[in-house]
Amino acid sequence: MSIIAALTKKWSYSVENPGAGRLVYREGNHEYTFPIYEEDGTWVLVGAPSSQRVHFFFSWYPCHREFSAAARERIVPRIAEHFRMSGVRVRVFEQDCGDFQFHPELFEHRSRAAELLETAGYTWFSDFSSIEPVHEEYGLEICGILNEGDVGPIAEALQRGFPHWHHQRICLQDHGREPGWTVSLCMFPARPCGMGWHDAD
Repeated sequence: MSIIAALTKKWSYSVENPGAGRLVYREGNHEYTFPIYEEDGTWVLVGAPSSQRVHFFFSWYPCHREFSAAARERIVPRIAEHFRMSGVRVRVFEQDCGDFQFHPELFEHRSRAAELLETAGYTWFSDFSSIEPVHEEYGLEICGILNEGDVGPIAEALQRGFPHWHHQRICLQDHGREPGWTVSLCMFPARPCGMGWHDAD
């Protein structure tokens, strides 16, 4: 069964797929957006929401509180079971809070990012100096962007290629071996494990 068919079934809670890389879970007046993606015929649900909202007085407002262990134990298995009961294979990808993490597949993603940027008109060593894996947050950094006007288009090109990486950071390095702007796009926030993300999507 496809993910669309699974999400159209009737459940006691609301699960929606509003676009590539996003799953929205609602219960009561709370809404949680989770990254989700397909890999080798299996849907991979990231075990922490990238954003939370609460509904008050006819409108939605960002919720800045921590995604608690109790909420995780209730919601993540419920979403996973939602898919399994519909015949959809799913696994949960959790951020490991232990020692340094190493994800070799990020080097494949780095090659994909280079292709995306080349298609967008950006040349390695000319428009930016490097593409570096970010293992702890599971993402990539584009470093040494000299032209500030290129920052936005580079971030947009990466987002199109990795729509399930919801966390973006932009900073300016004015010293060191790679001066210039850095764009980071990651699946997990640069925060202690278990924390939600409260920047705008």
